[in-house]
Amino acid sequence: MEFAYSTVEEKAGDWGITPRYVQLLCRQDKIEGAIKRAGVWFIPQDATNPVKNTKADDQPFSFVGTKKKIFENSVKLFTQRGYENVSINDIANQTGIRQSAVYNHFKSKQEILDTIFDYFLHHNISNRPTYEDLELILKTEDRLSIITKGFIYAYEESILEIMSDIIKIIAQRVSMDNRAAEIFQTMLMEEGTNFIERGLNRAVEMGRLAPFDTHTIAVLINSVRLHTLFWWQINPPSDVYAKVLKNEQDMFEQIASLLTDLKPPN
Repeated sequence: MEFAYSTVEEKAGDWGITPRYVQLLCRQDKIEGAIKRAGVWFIPQDATNPVKNTKADDQPFSFVGTKKKIFENSVKLFTQRGYENVSINDIANQTGIRQSAVYNHFKSKQEILDTIFDYFLHHNISNRPTYEDLELILKTEDRLSIITKGFIYAYEESILEIMSDIIKIIAQRVSMDNRAAEIFQTMLMEEGTNFIERGLNRAVEMGRLAPFDTHTIAVLINSVRLHTLFWWQINPPSDVYAKVLKNEQDMFEQIASLLTDLKPPN
């Protein structure tokens, strides 16, 4: 039987994500049937899109009981002390269980860290607007609200603290951990920009906004978002953070002023 394969670039176009993110999914065995030959990934043409862009499927990370406590305490300890300075025994003591009990749920400290990264990758996608949500925003909101409601997505309150801590872990490890560096580059920078650019292109396509350089504006919007995110991570005094938020709003207003309505929101 002959199998038909697509390239990473072709699947990235089909699924609306970046080629680097497709490669990341291949390396994580998230795409069934993907094979690597001579350093190049080949993906079955009928492969299912693993990026659902939906809030509905959180089941893989709905930890309960002792496993949930181990996971949450690991995140706290890695954030406070750094991954290298935390032992399985530290995690067990923080959780109030025996060290052997940790291994009933995670094979190693590395597996805990990998699970933390997987948790971030899942929720970073599932907590942004769905494409259906974005379509409605493009139709009904003004230019500034398109930016702030469509592209500057916020994590749900139930996971806000843990996602904040995980971003700190990624930032701590970005210079020493290839996977952390890849997540930072792929998800926070490239995929963030790609999602915004895709939305802006759709706004032009549907006649909502006049044509413009969507890539440059997407990079600018994502850069402003990341600037605020990093201030949030280093926990500045509240009065300083308030100024950062005001600067962010001013920047978004400036960006919105660069866009031109072809028709008003309805």
